Amino acid sequence: MDARQQLEETNAAITTAALLLGAVKPTLEQFMRESRDMDNFGHITDPTLWMKPERRATEALLKPLYQAALDFLRTHDKQIAEAKATLEKARG
Repeated sequence: MDARQQLEETNAAITTAALLLGAVKPTLEQFMRESRDMDNFGHITDPTLWMKPERRATEALLKPLYQAALDFLRTHDKQIAEAKATLEKARG
């Protein structure tokens, strides 16, 4: 496999990851909101994505992964927007 094909496959994998993560972005964001709010308002709220006995274990396992997924999407979206702007400038 030549270098160009490897880069094309890499770009396709990144695009696929962005599409898949984008589809669950609302759930990722909800989890992060509930994680942030549980410490402050946990005794008042009734979060839909948490079960009290498993909350800390779930948070410890998933929060870093969910945050990384949201960071990836943010970076991906920013780079795509910048690339589109650069192409528009180049086209005149």
